[in-house]
Formats: sequence, structure tokens, C-alpha cells
Amino acid sequence: MGVLEGKAIVVTGASRGLGEATAIGFAGEGASLVLGARTKDDLERVADACAAAGGARPLVVATDIADEGQVQDLVDQTLAAFGRIDVFVANAGISYGELTEKRYRELTTYDLDIVEGVFRTNVFGTWLCMKIALPAMADGGSFIAIGSETGRALYPGAGIYAITKSTIDAMVTLVAREQAPRQIRVNVLSPGGMVDTKLFGPNGMPEFLKQQHPPLPAEVMVPAAVWLASNDSAGTTGGFVSGKDFNARGVEEIRASLAVPAHHG
Repeated sequence: MGVLEGKAIVVTGASRGLGEATAIGFAGEGASLVLGARTKDDLERVADACAAAGGARPLVVATDIADEGQVQDLVDQTLAAFGRIDVFVANAGISYGELTEKRYRELTTYDLDIVEGVFRTNVFGTWLCMKIALPAMADGGSFIAIGSETGRALYPGAGIYAITKSTIDAMVTLVAREQAPRQIRVNVLSPGGMVDTKLFGPNGMPEFLKQQHPPLPAEVMVPAAVWLASNDSAGTTGGFVSGKDFNARGVEEIRASLAVPAHHG
């Protein structure tokens, strides 16, 4: 039996990249999965890969997390299929493909429609997942929001994407404290570096970013994701976990370095 046997887990943005790798890793540990993303054909491909990894074939629900009704449908279908939600991974997020243009390197030169679009998915979408999924989750469950080191380093050029990830950090800190009475742990998980996915558009990561940050494989975060979803991470909440760091340092050192459990007061 895998460490996630019997757990009903939702993964958004599961059609590619980090979400795909996480879903397949969860399937290999026996999880009962529901996969959400905007493109159903890609979700079906990932569902096949999850089944090949040894798990039951996941339920697929086409979902745009920026749409409240679609997030509600994702949660409703999960409850109808499994009767509970033990783990929710808010992974879906976007960036923009024109990072080589100067106006997307400095905050003062962005176009408003780009800022609104990135905030709509990364911030409002993650908040909608919290708003709708957390009240439906089982006590003692785990909510995992996908973050980024860029939201903490905030180096020049990190841009609006980094600001949205900083906002996710803040939301997780607050929600972890709010959910403490129900012992639902809420944490941020980051790969620990850049991953070359379609997050940056159909052409992948821009070359200048690859030169600054050699890309990591999406699978780098799977061991940490499995740990945060499992009972072994009980009591760990309000923390920021880097997949790369987790793999290098191990569970006990990472656990000791994380924020203390949120108080009930």
C-alpha cells in the first residue's frame, strides 16, 4: 500500500508540468485522484499516465480556476465520487510568454490586461480554491498551494508573476491560522527553481531565464508533495517547502526548519 492509499486528492493545473508530475506521483502512492485543468484532452492523457503508474484512473473535470462556478463543480464532483476531500493541490497558474520584452521586466511598464490576467488566475483562482474547497475538506486534511522562490527573492525583473506568488504566501500564512481549529494544514510548495513548462507560453521558458536559472525537471517536487499530502506531515502548517531543498536535506531537517504549527487563539 502506498502512503496515500484511501486519500481523495484534487490537483488543479494537472494537464502538464508540475501538476502532471504531482498527479502521477500521487497515483503511484495509491491516491484516489480528481484532475482539473482547462484542457480536457490533456487531462485524459495524464489520467492514463496515472493509471499506468499503478493507481485507479482519476476522475477528470475540465476546470478554469478563475471561474467560481467551475471550481464549485470540481469540488462537487469530487464529493459525489469519493464523499470527501482529504488533500487539495492548488497548482494551476499562469505567467506570460513575452518576458523578453522590456515592458514585462519592470512593474511600471506592464500592460494592464497582462496584470489583470495573471492576478485573475494565480491569486483570485487560488483564493477561489481556498474559499470553495476548504469548507468541504475533511478535518485533518492538507491544502497545498504552489508557490515560487521568485515571490520571496523579488529580484529586479521578477515581475508581476512574483507579486502573485508573494500574495499566495500571505494567503497561506493567514489561512493556515484560520484552519488550525480543524487541523487542516495549509502550506506552500515550490519546486525550488525554474521548471521549463508551458507556464511561459507555447515556446517554453525564455532563453535569458534558462541562462540565469538552469531549469529543473517537474518531478523535483514530487517527494515533498507526497509528504505534505500524507499523514506524516500532520501538524506542519503555514510553511514554505522547496522540493529541491526537501530532496537534498530530508524530511526531519525540513520539518524542523518550518514554521511552528498555527495557534488556535
